[in-house]
Parts: sequence; C-alpha cells; structure tokens
Amino acid sequence: MKSQSVCVLLFSAAIVAAAGATTLPKHPPLTKQAYAAQKAQIDAQLEANRKLCGNMKGNTQDICEVEAKARADALKAELEARYKPSPESIFQSRSVTAEANYAVAKAKCSVVKGTAKDRCTKDAKAAREAALRQAKVEKVQETGGAFANGGARAHRHLQDSAS
Repeated sequence: MKSQSVCVLLFSAAIVAAAGATTLPKHPPLTKQAYAAQKAQIDAQLEANRKLCGNMKGNTQDICEVEAKARADALKAELEARYKPSPESIFQSRSVTAEANYAVAKAKCSVVKGTAKDRCTKDAKAAREAALRQAKVEKVQETGGAFANGGARAHRHLQDSAS
C-alpha cells in the first residue's frame, strides 16, 4: 500500500513539473529524429507506468492510470512545443497540461464524499481555469498583443485617439 501511495505522489509531482517546464525554448527546435526518439520514450514510459498501475486495486489504480495518461499527454504537448516552437504551440502545451492536471484532480476528488468532494471539484475547476487564463495571457504577451508589456500599447493607442 505504501508503494502505491509513493507511485501516486510521483506521478502527481511529474505532472506539476511538466506544467512548469513548458516555456518558449531558448535553444534550437528539436530535430525530427530527436522528436521521434523522445516521443517513443514517452510512450514507453506510459506503458511502464500502466503496468505499475495494473498491480494496484480500486481507486488507487484508477487514479494511477489517470495520472499516467495525463503525464504522457502533458509531456507530448511539451515535446510538440519544443519541436515546433511558437506562441500557439506553447499555448496548446499549457492548455493540455492544465486539462491533464484537472483530470488527475477530478480522479482524486472522486474518492472523497459529500461537501469535501464538492469543494475538491470546485478547487480543481478553479485551478484549471486559472492555468488556462495564464496560458492565454502569456500567449498574448508572446505575440505582442494589445496588452503585452503591461498594456503599454493599448495605453498609447488610447492616448493617440484622445488627441
């Protein structure tokens, strides 16, 4: 039972780490070969994690499987963003990670009962919405939208139109 809890905690930590690791790369994009190799590695790790989950029972197994899938989804999205870097791919990566974290949180909430479950679900939704909003803000900042750089462009535009 202790090893199952450790496994669940490790998966959770990996998903959180994947969420923070998605940034616009400062290094050249991945080559096609490196991309394919890393994608195969993610798939192999997913299968290994699923086998580990197969040794568990009940809710712990369900949560473990959701975590394994969510982690793979988040890592693949990050890999795609590194392979074809753009503000849109970074946004997609962060969105997938937010949804993956939400799926894990929902699975964990399904174990709890009553008002604790309601609160857990509400917190999970709020965290997902916050992550998606943050991803949108960062995309706008990367693309130089009206509110990039603290809204300086929008402010200048309003001043120019007022004159």
